[in-house]
Amino acid sequence: MSVTAVKMPKWGLAMQEGAILEWWKEEGATVTEGEDLVDIETSKITNVCESPVAGVLRKIIAGPGETLPVGALIAVVADEDASEAQVEAFIADFQANYVPPDVDAESVEVLKLSTVDAAGRSIRVGRAGLEEGVPVVFIHGYSGDLNNWLFNIEPVAAVAPVIAFDLPGHGGSTKDVGDGSLKTLADTVAAALDALGVAEAHLVGHSLGAAVAARVAIDHTGIARSVTLIAPAGLSDLGVSEEFLTGVIDAQRAKDLKPVMEMLLADPAAVTKDMVEDVLKFKRTDGVEEALSALRDRMVEGQDAAALRADLNAIPSALVIASKADQIVGVVDESLLPPGFTVAWIDGAGHMPHLEKSAEVNALLVKTITAA
Repeated sequence: MSVTAVKMPKWGLAMQEGAILEWWKEEGATVTEGEDLVDIETSKITNVCESPVAGVLRKIIAGPGETLPVGALIAVVADEDASEAQVEAFIADFQANYVPPDVDAESVEVLKLSTVDAAGRSIRVGRAGLEEGVPVVFIHGYSGDLNNWLFNIEPVAAVAPVIAFDLPGHGGSTKDVGDGSLKTLADTVAAALDALGVAEAHLVGHSLGAAVAARVAIDHTGIARSVTLIAPAGLSDLGVSEEFLTGVIDAQRAKDLKPVMEMLLADPAAVTKDMVEDVLKFKRTDGVEEALSALRDRMVEGQDAAALRADLNAIPSALVIASKADQIVGVVDESLLPPGFTVAWIDGAGHMPHLEKSAEVNALLVKTITAA
């Protein structure tokens, strides 16, 4: 006889609680390990909680609209031969012993923030994880910031030091993007690493940040221990969606920005109010719209992406993590990739697989880092 708790998951460093939206299975349904059970909304994204084991969904504890802290019991999966009394006893024992997370302890700064001077540009840096070893450097995409990696930092930080940057024009970094070129952004990242005393790193980039990571590996020989490109800009003949880039710049109200943000995810309903409000708040910062416009113009023009594709052979090997439902950069064209590149296709994701399918992506990241 086996009885297993389904708990409110912890997706990312900042998650304290989640709200139940909709159960995909009813009580009494047979479920398989990894099968979708329930949609849960957090402040960052709406995601699906999967069954931890195979069995029967014997009891749903939390219904739609209920908000519970991380680790709280939301359902029970058990073998068919488990009696009702055994299931009820399991629930009673769990509830009697469950202690909600200490918010004060949970809120202790895990990502330590600072700024560095990178060839005259002030760059915000977040650091976490081990003190020793080759660090993993996370580089976010257009209109994002280092917080885009909150679902990924914790598992990666368990195996290596972590450094996350805000690119110029974003987050807490300078809004000076110069000519907005990939070369300028890559040179700034390399200068920031030099200022931190980092000679070698595992480079992980998303979207525009993936193109920047590739450019760093190409132009600054010896820095890249490994290269992982997530939903990379520039590796499709379609180019980056001008509708998305311009939509982010032009939208001034939530009702205008929300449909633009929905382009990012395979499930538009996963875009939360907080996601939209965070981008609007960022756009109100002096110099942001000018910076985004300069970056948009370079990406739409396409010359940087063409030069990047021509230089990819300078990277001996790389992992590309991509989705075939990506509305922002299109589907990665494998014919453009050198022989040393491999592609991991993520089902059920759009342009943000590291958020939408974080467990799958994190497993790939850890495998790549520990094998390099």
